[in-house]
Amino acid sequence: MPLFEYICNKCHFRFDKMVPRWDAQVECPKCHGAVTKLMSSFAVHGSQKSAAAGIPDTAPKMCTNC
Repeated sequence: MPLFEYICNKCHFRFDKMVPRWDAQVECPKCHGAVTKLMSSFAVHGSQKSAAAGIPDTAPKMCTNC
């Protein structure tokens, strides 16, 4: 199940929730108000050890063009 980040339109509480599908109906766990799905960021962690050992780091890098 995907994990999405939401913010409540009423009380502005931010929370994460695992939902069975993209269009699942979600409400605020605090006030039961309507929520807005947020654009979540993510990071990719590369190995510093492999770069120091001369092994190329082939892990994807975070986009810097956005």
